[in-house]
Amino acid sequence: MYIYIYVYKYIYNFLICRMTVYNRICLILSCPFSYCFFFFAGVFDESVSVKEGDSVTLHSGLTGIQTDDVLQWRFGPQGTLIAQINRAVNKSITFDDVLEGRFRSRLKLDSQTGDLTVRNIRTEHSGLYEVTSSKHTLNKMFDVSVVPVDDVKSVSVLVGDSVTLQTDLTEIQRDDEIQWRFEHQNSPIAEIIRKARKISTYDGPDGRFRHSLQLDYMTGSLTIKNIGIRHSGLYEVDISTSSSKHTIHKSFSVTVSGEMKSETVKEGESVTLRTGFTEVQIYDFMTWMFGDTIIAEINKGAQLYDDDERFRDRLQLDNQTGSLTITNCTISNSGLYELNINSNRHNVHQRFSVTVSVPGPSDKTAWIIGTILLVLVAAAASVIYCLYISKLKRRHLSCQDKEKGTLDALFPKGGLCMHLLCWS
Repeated sequence: MYIYIYVYKYIYNFLICRMTVYNRICLILSCPFSYCFFFFAGVFDESVSVKEGDSVTLHSGLTGIQTDDVLQWRFGPQGTLIAQINRAVNKSITFDDVLEGRFRSRLKLDSQTGDLTVRNIRTEHSGLYEVTSSKHTLNKMFDVSVVPVDDVKSVSVLVGDSVTLQTDLTEIQRDDEIQWRFEHQNSPIAEIIRKARKISTYDGPDGRFRHSLQLDYMTGSLTIKNIGIRHSGLYEVDISTSSSKHTIHKSFSVTVSGEMKSETVKEGESVTLRTGFTEVQIYDFMTWMFGDTIIAEINKGAQLYDDDERFRDRLQLDNQTGSLTITNCTISNSGLYELNINSNRHNVHQRFSVTVSVPGPSDKTAWIIGTILLVLVAAAASVIYCLYISKLKRRHLSCQDKEKGTLDALFPKGGLCMHLLCWS
């Protein structure tokens, strides 16, 4: 009996490996008994269950793709082509426009092994995935089931504190690999490759994580120390374990709330409330509030201002950083300002206390003293000039030898310089 089953499995696997997903399903529908053969033959090489919002990597099982090989990934009952590697022309491509853009910006293809990663997966991505390789006569199927859950795990922390993002592993095994990424960037910010005894943290493309990251070598959990506003965002970890045939993915949305910032400005001057960001994405929704009133917002790159008499034509938003500038400040602009940034990745909340002051008595006194000093300096300069002229006069001229008309012309009668000459 077992020999017959083994033979059937061998023959059926031989045939099945040369059929598309669509043909296999048609075979099941046309012949109910064929389902038993599918069960024995193990058509679904791997069943994968993943939470919505996470990512999953489907492994082809290849260590390398040879010359002239063509590897293809297909999805669904129609066997729609979603990714392909053509080694003959050294080209890897993912097809984002198929199935009404269902996989747009979600697929990542490993050009070395042919592994396919579906990032930020949704329930609509549940179904059959098939990988074929012409050179290796490879035909492998995956039954992927996406379980609806919350998109990501939300974590809130204050500026200057530390936060640890847990992998929920008790101990990393010998062949396990862990990679942490920030904001869907390709380059990791931290990784552990246990087999190579490698544990590394990186500064990030803009250096924002310099001296801030720490990895737990036993569990792979990531700690962010002395956290700042610039560290707000989406963190993702890919966990490839020896006990599982697929990659486990976890996502964390980290929100960093800052302490209230204080700004003092004189009436008539300008003040800028700085967010601390170098770039705010166009798909982020940002609002600036003064008390309970929304005074400015950025929605998908478009700037909107409230028609509030206190701020009319005096607000300026920086589309890149989200910072708000108030020009020609008045006393009515004193108060609490709040910034809220909401996106599918993270939330940010900042507060600013603005005090607008008017020139006081001390300012007027300083102005009067300054004016008096200026007059005294001018008078002193005049005296010094006249003394200098007097010295020259004594050296080269004599009052008795000079005609009276000449003296009167040079020094008008009754003038300050004339009195000084006579005195000298």
